[in-house]
Amino acid sequence: MKIKTYVADNVQEAFYKVKTELGKDAIILQTKHIKKGGFMGFFAKNMVEVVAANDISSTFNTPKKPLNPTLPDTAAKYENLTDFVKIDKIKTDVEEVKNMLNKLCSEQKQQEIRTNIDVPLPLKKFHDRMFEMQVAHDIIHMIISNATNNLTDTDINNKAELYKLVKNEIVSLIDIIEPIELSNKKNTIAFVGPTGVGKTTTIAKLAAHFSLYENKRVAMITADTFRVGAIEQLRLYGDLLEIPVFVIYSPEDIKNILADTNDYDILLVDTMGFSPNNRMQIKKIKGLLDSINPNEIHIVVSAATKNQDLVDILNNYKELQYEKIIITKLDETKCYGMLLNAIGVSNGCKLSYLTMGQNVPDDIEIASADKIADMILGESENV
Repeated sequence: MKIKTYVADNVQEAFYKVKTELGKDAIILQTKHIKKGGFMGFFAKNMVEVVAANDISSTFNTPKKPLNPTLPDTAAKYENLTDFVKIDKIKTDVEEVKNMLNKLCSEQKQQEIRTNIDVPLPLKKFHDRMFEMQVAHDIIHMIISNATNNLTDTDINNKAELYKLVKNEIVSLIDIIEPIELSNKKNTIAFVGPTGVGKTTTIAKLAAHFSLYENKRVAMITADTFRVGAIEQLRLYGDLLEIPVFVIYSPEDIKNILADTNDYDILLVDTMGFSPNNRMQIKKIKGLLDSINPNEIHIVVSAATKNQDLVDILNNYKELQYEKIIITKLDETKCYGMLLNAIGVSNGCKLSYLTMGQNVPDDIEIASADKIADMILGESENV
């Protein structure tokens, strides 16, 4: 096995050097960005360092060793077979590592391609800010590209105009905000989402708002009989707000509860939270929603959710046919890119509310495209 280190201006050039010298079966062991040259830390050039090795499968093409003459024939064959199995397992493990490393390098290469866009110097700080906020790369590309097309000579040296230019692109992506819309009839609003995102607290905040500020007859319904303390938590809020709480223990309870709440203006339904990967439980929630037949379904997601987890949640919960998104726990993160990413992943769903604490009925507000754009771009830093 031959291991070599290659340094190049970019990943593509480094990979070309690897393949040219070590062949197409070379294994990439490590890829990292380094700085090279310069003087006393200044003017150093960004480079890529790749550590690679040639195909090591030949290492295991060991010559057959003769059967051990001191062992009976059967035992000798067994010894040889055991060696073969061990070598075969090592080959399999090496191949898995090789595939994993190649996949990792491929993903890194794609990420560099997405982020290495031609950014005009006046817009670079906005590009970097969105990258720090963990806005998805394709969304950053779209915003910067559109802003570049609308950039004029008079904007280049005008800090306020540049900020406004990029902000308008973000606002246009958010499009329309849609909070709960009440009709003259009974309104049934359901909330879905993973465990721990704050569905119950959010429902209590909305119940307080509609009861105290809009003078509506509100009832809360929970089907979350799985989480310890979930029913007690909602009942505590109900007692404080003087709002009734109904519990669905079985499918048979649904019809009776809907009949008992026929005179209420709005029903807020809390569903059980599960992992987005638990397909069986998601189907159970789907059956519950089909029986309740809500007017609106809001998916609740924490602002602290990682981007890949956000993709999994929104995609796996699509079966529940949610139309609106509530982002909670804004006070628990300083990276607000997921607010834009959620809109991109959900394919046309609208933001409804933002929450930022545990206080009931406070710490909730209708989502604002202007506010979200300012949070992502850092209003105090740019205006």
